[in-house]
Amino acid sequence: MKKIFIGIILFSSMTISAQSRWGIRTGLNYDLNTIGLSDAAGSTQAILEGETADNGYHIGVFGRQFLGDQLYTSGSLIFAKNTHFLEGYDASGNIVFGQFNHEFIQLDADLGIRLLKLVRAEAGVHYQGMLSDNAFNQTFESPSVGYNVGVGIDLWKLSLDVTYYSSFQDHIGDWNNIPLSYNRSQLLISLGVKL
Repeated sequence: MKKIFIGIILFSSMTISAQSRWGIRTGLNYDLNTIGLSDAAGSTQAILEGETADNGYHIGVFGRQFLGDQLYTSGSLIFAKNTHFLEGYDASGNIVFGQFNHEFIQLDADLGIRLLKLVRAEAGVHYQGMLSDNAFNQTFESPSVGYNVGVGIDLWKLSLDVTYYSSFQDHIGDWNNIPLSYNRSQLLISLGVKL
């Protein structure tokens, strides 16, 4: 317990130094890959004929610690929710429909560089942990670890970031005896406010 308390104090002292920035961020998630049939599911192609995906949103906090004029480390903790829809027809012509709500907490750790006065570029790793026990969580494994790259623009106390996220592993699951796959690559577009 003492180690956790000391860690919190050290982290807090870093975030209130003159070279640090922290704030809140929120925005939209754009999935680049839908939930679809697994490559091993050639026999189920007749069961599901189409997949559609809806996008989601995120909200959380971020922090940046500058190590000089250009180089910085950054981190964020966000709550995000994506909703996916899987639809098609079974062999009898009946409609098959599934809704997958992917609710998760994501923790990012990045290294960045300020390219111009207002423009930043960063890359790093992230961890995703699911929050709810639903069809998505029962189909695909959790947690997930991946990488991310992004660019950002700072204007006064506002920041606009576009970040690409992808997973290190393939995600394959089974839903109603149908093998599914999900690549978990997405773009997050965030508007942040420095506090």
